[in-house]
Amino acid sequence: MARAGTALRLVGPKVLQFAFVVWATYTVTFLLVRVLPGDPVLAALAVQSGDATTVDPEQLAALREAAGLDGSLLEQYLGQLGALLTGDLGTSLATGRPVVDMIAAVVPGSLAVAGLALVIGVGTSVVLAFLASIAPWRWLRDLLVQLPPLGVAVPAFVTGLILISVFSFSLGLLPASGSRSGDSVILPAITLAFPVGAIFFQVFITAIREAESSGYVFTAEAKGLGRVAVFGRHVLRNALLPSVTSIGLLIGYLAGGTAVVETVFSREGIGRLVVSAVLARDVSVIQGVIIVVAVVYALAALLVDLSYPLIDPRLRPGKAAPKATAPSTFSIAPEADALSASTQDPQNGAAK
Repeated sequence: MARAGTALRLVGPKVLQFAFVVWATYTVTFLLVRVLPGDPVLAALAVQSGDATTVDPEQLAALREAAGLDGSLLEQYLGQLGALLTGDLGTSLATGRPVVDMIAAVVPGSLAVAGLALVIGVGTSVVLAFLASIAPWRWLRDLLVQLPPLGVAVPAFVTGLILISVFSFSLGLLPASGSRSGDSVILPAITLAFPVGAIFFQVFITAIREAESSGYVFTAEAKGLGRVAVFGRHVLRNALLPSVTSIGLLIGYLAGGTAVVETVFSREGIGRLVVSAVLARDVSVIQGVIIVVAVVYALAALLVDLSYPLIDPRLRPGKAAPKATAPSTFSIAPEADALSASTQDPQNGAAK
């Protein structure tokens, strides 16, 4: 019972924060959509017809009712909030289809691109950071550290066009567009992996540099451990905590980055769905996609928060704050002090 209460105190606030983020996103999106000038239904119909259109008042009222845009502002807010709690995101003004069905049809393609991009970007960054830490030459370490920021400097659409020119048109190895074949996800994922890996690398290498300057690393090197052993046993684990936090933020970046990548590679996905909805003034789809992205982002942040105790034992429930004498791989500073004291003359404190 005590353990369940401890777990509830740990998880409860994070779940409430997750619910608050989703509710706040819905509220802000709802208000922004209503602030836009004009009638959303008439605007969507005008975009579809290419010009001003005349609609029967009864038909217009039916369209508003189907989209949840009838009644007062408070009635719309509460009605759509209640529908959201049941998983109903409304009906598209442009197609008349349920927004949930439209999003569900394109989510798998976006998840494939974003997931593979995250694996490639994070995996490559970890390897580069490892090589930059154990490289014997300073010029090589500096070179490896300067390479990843290029992924942010080069726009994603430029990277995508270069990859298409080389691997699709010149070599003919991978398809340039579409989402029918399994290998069509590779080039979009690599394009998105460049900025994702660059952002993660900058956080990860900073955490590594901070860990390398700690006392326990000095103690490990003084004991004769090599660079690889020091990195694997001490530096890597201590650098994971801030790096895992950045992964949660990168998931939000991936949700926005897919729009550019899916447009360049002509792939069906949630990003391209948003672009089409904006062009069609389909506010129901825009609001639904924003809410779904907010749920994914908040869920990722929740999972990241819950993973902290698995990475750092000091954050587990019931664990006392680390003391100076705690025999942990996270704090070996007392050993460094003892080693420093052993190298001094016991009488006048001069180094031997």
